[in-house]
Amino acid sequence: MMEELSNQSPPDGRRGERRLTRAIAWVAPLAALFACVPQNAGYEDVRNLVSRTGHEVRWRHVDPAGNSRAEAQAILRAPLTADSAVKLALLNNAELQAAFEELGMARGDLVRALRLPNPSVEGSLLYEDGESPAVELSLSQDLSELIFLPMRNGVAQAEFASIKLDVAGRAMDLILEVRKAFYGYLADQQILQLRATVLEASKASATAAEEIHRAGNMTDLDLGSQQVLYEEARVSYSSAETALATSRERLNTLLGVWEQDTGWQAAGRLNDPEEVSSESLEGQAIERSVELAAIRQRFTAASRRANLARAQGLLPELEAGVAFERDGGEWGYGPVVEVELPIFYQGQGEVACAQAEMRREQQLYVSMGVRVRAAMRAVQARASTARERALYLRDVLLPMRERILNDTQLQFNAMNTSVFQLLMARRDQVETGRAYVDSLKEYWLAAADLEQLRAGRVPEGAMAGSGMPTASAGAAESATH
Repeated sequence: MMEELSNQSPPDGRRGERRLTRAIAWVAPLAALFACVPQNAGYEDVRNLVSRTGHEVRWRHVDPAGNSRAEAQAILRAPLTADSAVKLALLNNAELQAAFEELGMARGDLVRALRLPNPSVEGSLLYEDGESPAVELSLSQDLSELIFLPMRNGVAQAEFASIKLDVAGRAMDLILEVRKAFYGYLADQQILQLRATVLEASKASATAAEEIHRAGNMTDLDLGSQQVLYEEARVSYSSAETALATSRERLNTLLGVWEQDTGWQAAGRLNDPEEVSSESLEGQAIERSVELAAIRQRFTAASRRANLARAQGLLPELEAGVAFERDGGEWGYGPVVEVELPIFYQGQGEVACAQAEMRREQQLYVSMGVRVRAAMRAVQARASTARERALYLRDVLLPMRERILNDTQLQFNAMNTSVFQLLMARRDQVETGRAYVDSLKEYWLAAADLEQLRAGRVPEGAMAGSGMPTASAGAAESATH
């Protein structure tokens, strides 16, 4: 609906232009104020959250400080450790940089939510026979958008906070994934070395068996048994080689390296397990959880959307402005108002959707709280059990295997036992060593999950154990209970 008041003294064209110019000059700074969202919005918040892990992240688009390539090369020149591998991945990983770009996308949404509506201009020319055309101009502004701007701002800010938490969580996921991949690589490297020892012993046994068989002092059945053991050792060694190559390429992917940069070397071996805290860490995990914080922000955004939808349903769309008309060489002007009548629809759909989203986030919050607590208990149990198993293997079973091997060696030197029994004792010792490496790997994977939980992120599959089907591991586990 429009109203035009033409009974006032009409201004000339220049006065109208000056008024329009002044109005634009007043609105433009206000628009700039609301839309002034920095390019690096949310970046420091993400860095602060990720710093809980003891590492720093960098969004190269907004923080190009330093030479990432030179830093990466410096890391690669030295043998990699778990910490240096994480640092290299944070420099190189393209998926992490892609996650940061989601901050840029969220910033764009925030800018759009904070925008001031552009004014609308309408014009028309009316021709009559033999007369100059009548000119009608109107300038209007959507006042509803201005009124609801603070409420839109609240919704957008909550949504943006949720995105920041999600990006920080994904950076934490990368740190955990690199650390676990590095531990897996070290374990596979040690297992390959053990498999090489078994293969060497089995080859020596098979060669000795062939010599004895040619001398007529061994049956075909015994010879075949030794040859089968050797072939099985070859298969196991080949499988260990494949596992190590796969672990290395998985780590290469996470590190973001290719070509000559893939020639890195890993430092050391898996360390002995450390003491696992027996105190409850559930409270710390709940307090720091980025998942719970993100759900809270999504709930806040949904709540504010519901309030906005209610207000928009009650307050009709309102536009106001000024109209100019020139007829017969004289200008007239007056206010223009357009009001939407909320007769048939008052935003019930938007309100219902937002309320349902609020209820959903409430349930997700409860579910996530239960999951965080359960994950912390499960990971602590995994780490503690793996540590006990590893220590049992190191302090009990491995010394027993060592004594058996030494006694068998003495018996062999005294010609009271065969070379095959000596080789079998050696192979059994190596298999127990492999079980020890598996236990170390399980412990360090659980320790990485534990640190992730303490930093505020639930690791994927945190409550899933690796399981070790070997006889030695089973004996070790039963002995610790």
